[in-house]
Amino acid sequence: MLVVTNGESTERAYLEGLRQKLSEQYRLVVAVEKGSPVDAVRGAARRRDDNDVDHAYVVCDVDQYPTAEPTSEARRLGVTLLWSNPCFEVWLILHHADCTKYLENAGKAADLLRVHVKGWSKTRLEFDAFREGIEAAVDRARKLGEPPAANPSTAVWRLVEALR
Repeated sequence: MLVVTNGESTERAYLEGLRQKLSEQYRLVVAVEKGSPVDAVRGAARRRDDNDVDHAYVVCDVDQYPTAEPTSEARRLGVTLLWSNPCFEVWLILHHADCTKYLENAGKAADLLRVHVKGWSKTRLEFDAFREGIEAAVDRARKLGEPPAANPSTAVWRLVEALR
């Protein structure tokens, strides 16, 4: 399995930690594809095809990006696109608490995450702060609306389920 993100620090660090914890049955490869969600989707399809990988996932924030083109491109290329709205930090918050209040932007999500993870820094994610909350995050994320439309929302739980 291949997981590609366009997030260079937070998402990559979390996914590497998740790879170490949950990928006993699968060979999980984590990669960063700089650019927009469309770039990440196309890069994931290319990497999947070049490396004989069975399935490619892309983890992206809605942030300021339009979602229609990357969603369509993911379908066309057979890549599973996992949106988080407004950002990946929603997934991280769900490891510690429910998150149902509309989040204006990534900054507001980071502020809420700091309530639960003291010293939170987007550039220095410590997977141990999230390790024990994965099951709770899956349960909480399932109860939210469907991304990318719902805010807050995340589909990262689908990757965790696929790794079981």
